[in-house]
Amino acid sequence: PDTNTYNQSVVADACKGLDVVVIEWAWRRQGLVLAPDNPLGIAGVQDLAAKKARVIARQPEAGAQILLQYLLAEAGLAMADLKVLDHPVMSETDLGLAVLEGKADAGLAVASVAHQFRLDFLDLHQERYDLAVRRRDFFEAPVQALLAFAASDGFATRAAEMAGYDVSGLGRVVYNAP
Repeated sequence: PDTNTYNQSVVADACKGLDVVVIEWAWRRQGLVLAPDNPLGIAGVQDLAAKKARVIARQPEAGAQILLQYLLAEAGLAMADLKVLDHPVMSETDLGLAVLEGKADAGLAVASVAHQFRLDFLDLHQERYDLAVRRRDFFEAPVQALLAFAASDGFATRAAEMAGYDVSGLGRVVYNAP
């Protein structure tokens, strides 16, 4: 999370020996999903501990959970410092519902979840979401059809309606395996 290219080394290691191309899909905003009007006045991850917020976690391997742990570490905190609910949720939608229903005060998710449920959102991180394909498949009809659809005005409009997504660089090659 500390660079905008941290995933390239992961792709390079996982796909060693394969002819992989990584294509930019979208940038997305991630942060704390909070109850409407942010009743606890949470202004950053440090407030999750200071204000004893009930935090809903994601499953351990979820990218959002890994990001939350990273952001906490940057603030000198750990999950053990928080009042974390007993059962993690398996999706960002479930996280948003837990906050909406008052079961949790906060959780980390993409901005579109907060927008969908009309919850407050505290922006903490921007992440590039990429699509990795084998170089030869990049030129095949199914991938080209997907990219053509994603480059349409309708797709861009829908991404804007969801909130927190920027698809202006969609289709740009960001990594081409040697």
